[in-house]
Amino acid sequence: MDKIRLDVLAANQVSTRTKAQDLIKAGKVKVNGRVMLKPSSLVDPKDQIEIDQRDMYVSRGAYKLKACLEENDVCLDHQVVLDIGASTGGFTQICLEWNALKVYSLDVGHFQLAPLLEEDDRVIKMEGKNGRYIEPDWFDDPIDFLCMDVSFISCKTILKPVLEKMKIRHCAILIKPQFECGPQYLNAKGVLKNTRVQRSILDDMQHFMFQYYEKIHIMESPIKGRNGNQEYMLYADKRRDLS
Repeated sequence: MDKIRLDVLAANQVSTRTKAQDLIKAGKVKVNGRVMLKPSSLVDPKDQIEIDQRDMYVSRGAYKLKACLEENDVCLDHQVVLDIGASTGGFTQICLEWNALKVYSLDVGHFQLAPLLEEDDRVIKMEGKNGRYIEPDWFDDPIDFLCMDVSFISCKTILKPVLEKMKIRHCAILIKPQFECGPQYLNAKGVLKNTRVQRSILDDMQHFMFQYYEKIHIMESPIKGRNGNQEYMLYADKRRDLS
C-alpha cells in the first residue's frame, strides 16, 4: 500500500489539514507511539495515529485574539459578539473562553466551523454571509463586541459598512498588511518586508478607526501569518457616537 503524508492522514481526526499541520509541528502527533514533527512525513495508512488535542484551539488565530484581549485587559462578560471571518472559529472560541453570552460566527464560506463550536448553544453559525453587505436585522441582539479576521480583502472594505450601520462598543481587528497594500510591495513568497509600507498601513488604519473610536491600540501579533507576514491586532474602545 502506498504511503501518504502524515498531515493528510491526521486530518481525518481533526477539523482541517491546516490544523493537523499545526498539531504535528507542536509535537502533538504520534505515529506508532513516536512523536513526528514534519507534516510531510510519509506514513502507512495502517499506522496508529495518536493526536493530543488537550489545551489546543481550533485555529492559530485563537492565540492572536487571546493576546490582544490580555494586552488590553478586555472584558467580554455577558456580551454579545460578532465574529466576522469566523472560519473554523478560533476567535469565537476565545470569546467563549472570555465568558461571552453569545457569538454570531459569520463567514462567507460554508462547512468550516469546528464541530465543538457548532454544538455550543452560545454560537450562532452564519454561513454564506458577506460582511460587506451586513444589515442590523441579521441579528436578534445588539452587538457589543466585534472581532474580525479576513483575508484577500482590505479590512476597511468590511469595517466601513459594519461600523456605519451598527454602533458596536468595542472591537478587535486582525490587520494583515499583505492584503492592505498592492502586490508590487510583496516578495515572491507574498511577504511584505518594507517596514515603511507596514507603518503607513498601520497609520492609515489607526486614522480610519479614530472616526469611530476614541481609544486605539495596535500590537504585533505573537504569531505571524503562514507565509511569514508580520500581522497586527488592533483594539478599539469607547465608541464616539454611542449614546
